[in-house]
Amino acid sequence: EALANKLNKPMLKSREITEDILKRDGYDYSSGVQIERFLANSGRQNEILRRTIEQHKAVKEFVTDRTVVDLAAYVLCEMHDTDIVAVRRILDTCRKNLSAYTRLYLCPWRDVPVENNQRRTLNPWYQFMIHTVEVGMLREWNCDFIIRLSSDTTEGRLEEIEKDMSLHGLGV
Repeated sequence: EALANKLNKPMLKSREITEDILKRDGYDYSSGVQIERFLANSGRQNEILRRTIEQHKAVKEFVTDRTVVDLAAYVLCEMHDTDIVAVRRILDTCRKNLSAYTRLYLCPWRDVPVENNQRRTLNPWYQFMIHTVEVGMLREWNCDFIIRLSSDTTEGRLEEIEKDMSLHGLGV
């Protein structure tokens, strides 16, 4: 959000998509069921993917907290043994839609303390697995990306991203 504000670009938030689906399908935050597991079926994942792509195509320039690479990583980690055809279709769609992004910054949670908002999986090993899968896919798909690990604050990461964008003539 800080980067979107700095760049004066719209911030596209993934929770605007997932919260609608969670609410519609009766997810209970107090149930103890991991959100990623609740969402891990081909119907919900296809809907999240479709709505994410539509959201990203609706505006010319944007900042987002979730890309199709994130979606692909969650699908691979949560659905790899349930519906192989659906997983392949989703992965292929994600790969084809990477062109929506001009710059990918991967900012894993493990270096920034994450507040428990009862809506995300805080297990550091789960987050490390998602991060590792994302990096592997980005490399396999020949995507340019930058990992921001060095700063332990959101402000520090924002400064690093601003410097990088300036160096590449993208302006801040």
